Amino acid sequence: MIRIGMIGESPSDTTCIANLLNKKYASYVQFFPLIKNIHGSNLDNRKIKRQLRREYELEKPDYILFIRDLDGFEHHFELLNYRKTWFSDLKSVVDKKGILLLNIFELEALLLTDIEMINKYYDSSIEQIEDCMKIEQPKEFLSKRINKYLTGHNAELFSLLNYNIVTDKCRYFKKFDEDFESIALN
Repeated sequence: MIRIGMIGESPSDTTCIANLLNKKYASYVQFFPLIKNIHGSNLDNRKIKRQLRREYELEKPDYILFIRDLDGFEHHFELLNYRKTWFSDLKSVVDKKGILLLNIFELEALLLTDIEMINKYYDSSIEQIEDCMKIEQPKEFLSKRINKYLTGHNAELFSLLNYNIVTDKCRYFKKFDEDFESIALN
């Protein structure tokens, strides 16, 4: 079994992605959080490198999955280059064993791929989204259309997502899944 440590912008983000990835990889991969209680831009703090190295040496994961939101669209090259530089910098601390999941715009974009599940969960009637990567601020998109939506529901919602729908309807996640599969299944 492969052990993959996870770092995200919040403990909720790592839980959400673990819930989703476990749908496909639970029998091959054990996911666990590293550097708990980090929030948002704290990942940009220089102290993270030392803390990451300590936890990496202590936990000895096979890989580290870094989860970040781009907070922009895929054509925002300045933001994209900033996140890629950040990832390269931290990847060097973990012996280049890093994997990046960069969410275009936010993590909640993945929820927009399976609108049928969202509508069923909230008894709502949001129309199908053609391209989740073109929705600015998906979290706010959901909040405006569903009065009962709370980010605190995300862990459960991600465990209900249909993995095949997510990979079929989200280009960045499909590419991530292809890359991740080559690591997890080899």
